[in-house]
Amino acid sequence: MTTPKSRRPMFALAIVAVLAALGYFFLPRLWQSDNIELLASGTIEATEAQLGFQIPGRIEVIEPREGEQVKKGDELAWLDRAEMQARRAQAVAQTEAAGAALRELESGTRSEELAQGRAALVAASDRLQDARRDLDRARTLVEGGAVGAETRDKAQLAVDVASSQMEQARQQLRLLEAGPREERIAAQRAQLAQAAAAVQIIDAQLANMTIRAPFDGLITVRHREPGETTAAGIPVLTLMNPQDRWVRIYVPETRLGQVHLGGNARITIDSFPGKQYRGEVEYIASEAEFTPKSVQTNEERVKLVYAVKVRITDDESLELKPGLPADVRLDAAVP
Repeated sequence: MTTPKSRRPMFALAIVAVLAALGYFFLPRLWQSDNIELLASGTIEATEAQLGFQIPGRIEVIEPREGEQVKKGDELAWLDRAEMQARRAQAVAQTEAAGAALRELESGTRSEELAQGRAALVAASDRLQDARRDLDRARTLVEGGAVGAETRDKAQLAVDVASSQMEQARQQLRLLEAGPREERIAAQRAQLAQAAAAVQIIDAQLANMTIRAPFDGLITVRHREPGETTAAGIPVLTLMNPQDRWVRIYVPETRLGQVHLGGNARITIDSFPGKQYRGEVEYIASEAEFTPKSVQTNEERVKLVYAVKVRITDDESLELKPGLPADVRLDAAVP
């Protein structure tokens, strides 16, 4: 028969077994509810533009220094433009001349030119009448035997010449009254367009000789100095957009379900221990990749990870500089 004292060890063993069973079933869930934070490390990155010239040449000016803020559209650097500006002035002068010629054609014949044409026709008519009178006199003298036939022939030639000149003056007056032909006006318009196109080509070349800031940003690297000769496409300045910075981290495949777009993140760096910066998940890769060798996490490394981009949202003082390593804590969703 079992005594009360012998029941006590058995009761204690039963309690221990029950507690162990409860711990087996409930402790993992408690750990999972507390472990809703993902910790990963990455490198701060930013949108950068390598700015260079589209054509080769000698650098005349580079305005900004490293660390200076610039605005979108600011002229940052330009090549020696003296020769190109002289060509532009020549092309502009040719354009103005072509435009003046076109306006003259489109305005038609001036009244002074018409008056001159009419006067020329009257003068030609008078010469023809004088030549005809001289011919009549020469014929009379030839018939009377006072002069030879040669005098009459010369008078006839003078009449023919005067008649031709009068017809020429008449046709010239008709041309003046009709004004320029449409074909001539069209040809002059084409010449004006060609001259204007030459100016546009030179303007495009001048634009290619100038570097302008494509966005508001910070000059991080000045690769060249004034006086150097550079080739097309070679970086002269590096411009960073401080409003577009992020940390790229890699999340294990087993934890990907706990990350969601728009999720909050806290970012820390070694330079400012104890200080946290806010971030937001804005990109989750749709395809897995092998763990990069440079990635270090507090969890066991796995073969497949997903890239996650965490945008920095509250660093106005630019303490989080591109290239710095950073730790990211994600407030992950419980699956």
